[in-house]
Amino acid sequence: MTGLRLVLAGAAIGNGNRGVEALGRSVIDAVERDSPHTLLSVLDDGWGVRRDGRRPELLEYVGVRLSRRWHRPESWAQIRLAQALRPRINPVARRFARADAILDLSAGDSFTDLYGPARLAMVCAPKDAALRAGRPLVLLPQTYGPFKTAAGRRRAERIVRSAALAYARDPWSHDRLLELAGRDGDDTRLRSGVDVAFALEPRLPRAEITERIEQVGSEGPLAGVNVSGLLVGAAGHARFGLAGDYLETMVAVVRGLISAGAHVLLVPHVHVPGGRDESDVAALRLVLEHLSERERVRTTLLPPQLDAAELKWSIARCDWFVGSRMHATIAALSTLTPAAAYVYSDKTRGVFDTCGVGDEVVDARRTAGRDAADRMIGSFERRAVTRTVLEDRAPQVVERSRAQLREVLDTVRRWRESPHRAVSAG
Repeated sequence: MTGLRLVLAGAAIGNGNRGVEALGRSVIDAVERDSPHTLLSVLDDGWGVRRDGRRPELLEYVGVRLSRRWHRPESWAQIRLAQALRPRINPVARRFARADAILDLSAGDSFTDLYGPARLAMVCAPKDAALRAGRPLVLLPQTYGPFKTAAGRRRAERIVRSAALAYARDPWSHDRLLELAGRDGDDTRLRSGVDVAFALEPRLPRAEITERIEQVGSEGPLAGVNVSGLLVGAAGHARFGLAGDYLETMVAVVRGLISAGAHVLLVPHVHVPGGRDESDVAALRLVLEHLSERERVRTTLLPPQLDAAELKWSIARCDWFVGSRMHATIAALSTLTPAAAYVYSDKTRGVFDTCGVGDEVVDARRTAGRDAADRMIGSFERRAVTRTVLEDRAPQVVERSRAQLREVLDTVRRWRESPHRAVSAG
């Protein structure tokens, strides 16, 4: 029997979002380790089908997009038409038709209408394609909701109830998953899990970066700081209902850490070419502009070219870390690095709770400025206590992250041997 054929959606590699990349690479690593001879088709926003240069027998990238160029094979309109008429004429529709399962991650936290209807449509497109193809849809560990509109909620309910298997990545999200499934939901396929990025293996960056990190880390406490470009400025303030000026708060945090004797490692986790829109690189440069020359000497800005695994290695070198990008903080928690989070939604609290450190989450919708900065500096000062908690709790979470991916692959193999089981599960 040949290996499995899998499609992975909602976890594109190389799009500048290192959190989404961390999800995708974690699944790729698991498939390579636990399911030899599998062909994994990773959906991204590129063009055409491209085999991975290092692992062409394992991995390919398949372009899909919501596009006005409906005639292009990557267009979801064209894919939907091919699915209705003749799937084999479209490379994407053909892969859905032949897949043993479609694995979907929704970028970890994008299965929501919080970011607007266009974003929800993009996130739901591969889920809908899996259901149209009659193939098992597996919702890998992710956040469900919030849903602010009745239409968005109905769409999510339909997908959850049609999925062959669905995992939530924390207890809060699991409660939301059960709500979407309704009273008749099958508990055996609605499972509580953990974020798959906990399983990502760190990797050394190039020599000059590792040497710089080791050098500044030897001079005293090294504090990592991630600033989210999503939250900087009036648009982010209004969109997420922040309590105050986010940039001002993060500048106060960096200054407080420097005053406490730390060297600050500035960590971008989303890089948009040109530094526009939601780029963390642009946000971190704004922080630097607000610092004095003497303060800037006590900072190091990591280059945006580092990939998710290299960033995880860098974050693990810190004595403490704070971030607003959740997957940046997961890189810390999963390497037993004491961490805090300054956030705009409830999703991060659930992830921190799984590691026993939920109190290290500061809600930007409720506190800002000096008060918020003091809470984060307090987290830095009690980092030894937090590390003790993580040493007890986090290894179990990392192992659960690996085990649940093995669980999924084993389940898909059983479905392949008895196809009716997958159909009945959905």
